[in-house]
Amino acid sequence: MRCDIVIATWNAVAMTRVALESIRREANVAYRLVLVDNSEEPDARAWFRDIAASGEFGETLLIQNDENLGWLKATNIGLRQADAEFICLLNNDVVCGTDWLRRCVALMQREPDIAIVNPRGNERSENCLVKDVNAYARKLAQEQDRSFTELDHCSGFCMVVRGALFREIGLLDEIFDGGYYEDNDLSYRAQAAGYRCAQCDDAFVLHLVSQSFKKMPAELKRKMIARNREICRSRWGSRRSQLLLLRNDPDSADDLIALIRRHRIYLIDNRHVPESVRSFRHQNLTLLLPRWLGEHLYFLLQSQYLSRKKRIDEAHILYTSVTDQIH
Repeated sequence: MRCDIVIATWNAVAMTRVALESIRREANVAYRLVLVDNSEEPDARAWFRDIAASGEFGETLLIQNDENLGWLKATNIGLRQADAEFICLLNNDVVCGTDWLRRCVALMQREPDIAIVNPRGNERSENCLVKDVNAYARKLAQEQDRSFTELDHCSGFCMVVRGALFREIGLLDEIFDGGYYEDNDLSYRAQAAGYRCAQCDDAFVLHLVSQSFKKMPAELKRKMIARNREICRSRWGSRRSQLLLLRNDPDSADDLIALIRRHRIYLIDNRHVPESVRSFRHQNLTLLLPRWLGEHLYFLLQSQYLSRKKRIDEAHILYTSVTDQIH
């Protein structure tokens, strides 16, 4: 079994070298690099030719574009050359932790309906805590072995994808030219085809966060993100954030789980929450404990607090004779 790792590059030799060294050292899976180079600097273009010819970082297919086509188009060029069972779309502003790729692939082998996987490492708050990438990766491997969290969508910094998925639903949609929301769109298309997206909780890749996009003028970046967000929203609808309180036992947990898969849910944990929902690991689900307050008073206070912080769009009491919308 081999994994194709598709990386679009643009100059930034030093940063790319760090990423490639971490891949070679920590993947623990047979792989082929598919490098699609947008570089304009002659020294950078020569460096990429040298490492491809020498195989310094493993088997390498190099495609060099005559001009900078941008990340999205370059990535699709690489995907058209990738034919492995598993394909990893990887940024070059990353440092891969111990055993990251093997663990992501192993999760997908255990869970056949998971089609796209992120390792941990895209949350800035988590990344800020990491001093030693491999030590942190080993800690996660010990504490979270074989665990995963279902995601609303995967993030493009490092996505391990079943190669068959691209043949079934197509490549990244180039309507999102410039970047942002193409990963959301791919995830939603996969889910519409019946697959799940997940985070591999025992794998870690440190993301240095959009190093190329930092060079883009702020106003241009803002307009591009707004444009792509609106395209995604018009295609897939809005994701709502809700605070929920259950007042009676639901007939089935399935509807509640379906709601969680679609929207960001803060759920007050009480005796009416089914165990299957309480144990459901999903990015969109946050359980809140009333602690010493009565659950209804806690619900009212939390609805005011979360609304003021702009974390929720609405709050509901569910499974009464009438659903009461608070705001």
